Amino acid sequence: MKAIKIILSVLLALLIVIVIAVLLGLRNLDALVEAAIESVGTHVTQTAVTVERVHIELTEAEGALYGLTVANPEGFSQPYIFQVDEVGLQILPSSLTDPVMVLPLVVIDGAQLYAEHANVADINLQQMLKNIQRGEGEEVKATTASPDVRFMVQELRFTNATLHLLSSEFGQRRVDMQDIVLTDLGDSEEGLAPAQLTRAILRPIMDQAREQLEGQVREEAEGALRERLEDELSDDQRDALRSLLGR
Repeated sequence: MKAIKIILSVLLALLIVIVIAVLLGLRNLDALVEAAIESVGTHVTQTAVTVERVHIELTEAEGALYGLTVANPEGFSQPYIFQVDEVGLQILPSSLTDPVMVLPLVVIDGAQLYAEHANVADINLQQMLKNIQRGEGEEVKATTASPDVRFMVQELRFTNATLHLLSSEFGQRRVDMQDIVLTDLGDSEEGLAPAQLTRAILRPIMDQAREQLEGQVREEAEGALRERLEDELSDDQRDALRSLLGR
């Protein structure tokens, strides 16, 4: 009987220790997620990635990142290439204890991207894409700041973003980016490592921003060339040029 009491006391003590450990882990969860995002993001982009605050509410199966910024690559004047006030996400509760954590929905709304076009060869978006691709295939060693966990994102929405175009030749302007919807990033069996997921999200965003930047620069260059030509042409030649260009 005494032995049973001792065993029960030991089990109760262990249970208390486990509960305390879980509570401390949950209390520090936000800080751990913040550290992981900054560590993995900086590794993938090769520039500083920072987060002001993270709040994960496991009881509601949701979370949010606040004040997410990605620094510009070296050699460009703007401090950031990407910043967003808030990223919302949903968590599938049943996946919390699985090898792959499933996020049914991630929403990046109202992001600001800064595209710098210094000359034909120097475009910050192109440099960022090179940075992202450079470490592809490498795995980030699991640490406290970069845990050995894998993810699946069932749907990601990138909406209402603004692209700020900064060109030494054509000045500055703002354009609305097209919304992006990505589905099935990873799967529930193997998922994606944090670095792989970061690349899967950033690459299409940077690709689209680059395409819009190149399109705007091309239009500006064609417009400047057209004006220069029209200034040097006679009225008849100017009308012929406009007809040829469809304007």
